[in-house]
Amino acid sequence: MKRLIIFLLLLPLFAACNKDEVITADPLPTITLDSPTGVYTVKCGQSLTLRPTINYADRVSWIMDGTTLSTSPTYTFTSDREGTFYLLLRAENATGTAEEEMRIEVVALAPPHISFAVDSSGEMTLLVGQEYTFEPVIEGVETATLEWRLDGAVVGNEPTYTCSFDSAGDHTLSLRAENEDGSDEQSLTLHVVEHAEAAIHIATTRNVALGRTLWLEPIVEGFADAAYSWQIDGEEVSTDPLFAFRPTAEGEYDILLIVSDSDGQKADTTIHVECCPAEGQYMRSPTAASQREWHKVYEYLPAPGQFINEPQSGFADVSTEAAALAYAEERLAAGKYLSLGGFGGYVVVGFDHSIVAGDDYDFSIAGNMYEGSSEAGIVWVMQDTNGNGLPDDEWYELRGSEWGSDRHRRNYAITYFRPTSPDSAVQWRASDGTSGTIAHNTSHTQPYYYPLWLDVESYTLSGSMLAPKTSVNAATGNQVNEAYAWGYADNMGSDAAKVDSTDGQTAIKSYFKIANAVNVDGSTAELRYIDFVKVQTSINHVAGALGEISTEVLGFEDENM
Repeated sequence: MKRLIIFLLLLPLFAACNKDEVITADPLPTITLDSPTGVYTVKCGQSLTLRPTINYADRVSWIMDGTTLSTSPTYTFTSDREGTFYLLLRAENATGTAEEEMRIEVVALAPPHISFAVDSSGEMTLLVGQEYTFEPVIEGVETATLEWRLDGAVVGNEPTYTCSFDSAGDHTLSLRAENEDGSDEQSLTLHVVEHAEAAIHIATTRNVALGRTLWLEPIVEGFADAAYSWQIDGEEVSTDPLFAFRPTAEGEYDILLIVSDSDGQKADTTIHVECCPAEGQYMRSPTAASQREWHKVYEYLPAPGQFINEPQSGFADVSTEAAALAYAEERLAAGKYLSLGGFGGYVVVGFDHSIVAGDDYDFSIAGNMYEGSSEAGIVWVMQDTNGNGLPDDEWYELRGSEWGSDRHRRNYAITYFRPTSPDSAVQWRASDGTSGTIAHNTSHTQPYYYPLWLDVESYTLSGSMLAPKTSVNAATGNQVNEAYAWGYADNMGSDAAKVDSTDGQTAIKSYFKIANAVNVDGSTAELRYIDFVKVQTSINHVAGALGEISTEVLGFEDENM
């Protein structure tokens, strides 16, 4: 996401400080609203006092419908009729101007509303001894009294509740919120177990070219001290958590994986592997008719974000997965940015030929980054190993500057939950047990940031994650998303074209080498060519008023042509 705050720069000499013949301008004004979303709710006839934090400003104006209502640092709003009102706050000094727009919902009644980060079943599984903090989104919490009950007994009255259990069993946890306009109550069923249900997560249909190695890396849960047994035709071939399978002949193989532990937990799964012809059999050499640019969008699944469902971003009438895919193609074909939303959101494109690995950069991905605004996406590549023209083979991550460091984490997953009411934050829960929200803000006022064409109450996205590089500019007070050194899309690294732009709309290329494709153990994949490219938002972070970090792409090109 690149939220555009437009400053009118006015820099006459008399507006600057002159010391030792060096002219320096005053910092630009900054505005921090007293609501993280910029959305306020007030009842008819009641007063709402807005108290933003304003820095470096000589003049302040509160404006509605083109009329200046006040020039004070704070403003009290009152309306005797229901409706939606937009209030603009402008802060100015000799250097420039900053603006923030607030949305005020005037309602007859404002009862509280509670939403938990769980699916529609309202059930959760916890481990004995595991401490868990429940952090629901509570609209109207400022005026509400809260009451948590565990199995009918009152246990708290704060917005969050933390608990753990010493033994297995089922419990009911409920939260009631009440104010003068009404109440809401939501309940959860908590299943407390000694052990998590034993499970193995791995794609069970795989393809590998003859002469190449297929790396099988399961993710397991519910095991105290997992022991692995990989078997082919009844014979154990490995006991390592990561199995490197290198078939000696074309054909089909079934690999049985059994995982167990000393507590008696056990699970198994079978991976069906097709060994295809040797690498190069299905390579499509470019011809005079081949096009330099991407040819087709095969998949588009964004995470929730402030550009999702927004008509200004091109989402008009997008209500099905097919329409979302067509939307993605139309945006890229027109050279417009395609937002991938928060962490895990991705797009997959293919070319009308194979991109051959060379000695220099092989392909490029255009983003809308600029200095101080990078929203890195990790890049993955794939060969059409089975020759069917579809991206259903093995993905290889391209090594970037953070690979192997403590700022790079593999196999991270987030589950996003559909909000139960409009203008609400999207809640998420990650594979490491953390949780949070993608907040609704005033710059993007569509009711929902959760993709409306998805007919599910929650969905999970997974991939590699980068630690955020967000900082605060000491001069302006604004948050800055700094670049990583190299290797990522929508990132102003050393491998990005040097274009002077700060508008968040200009397409700027980052360049990539197929030689940087790696296996899951970090070894070089040594791919001779690729057919498909995937870009995935790699950061799970909300950068203050800028909103969630979300990778944007504007195009893909074969740089060898």
